[in-house]
Amino acid sequence: MQLNDFFDKVETAENLKGIGVDKPDSAKPGVVVEHTASGLTTRLPIEAIEKAEWDVIEEILVGKREPQVLQHMTRVVGYYSRIENWNKSKIGELNDRHKGNYAISGASSAC
Repeated sequence: MQLNDFFDKVETAENLKGIGVDKPDSAKPGVVVEHTASGLTTRLPIEAIEKAEWDVIEEILVGKREPQVLQHMTRVVGYYSRIENWNKSKIGELNDRHKGNYAISGASSAC
């Protein structure tokens, strides 16, 4: 979902109130939203907002769904792992990895 759309949805939702955008020292930028009816405050990483649909995000914000749905997973050395528990060095390693075009350039097809 686009961030502008997310902010519009939060602004027009009856029981949601945007508190602000933050960036703790050890985390990526996130948005803090309060569900005024329950007092539940949730911090969503901007990366997670961009990857999720509004229906899923709304259910998390109002407490109908656990927030693990938005956790980032990666596959390293053959198994999947959540990166939330990784230290700064391991996250830096992940950020340094390439996501590139691995096609062989200049290859001709044989007939």
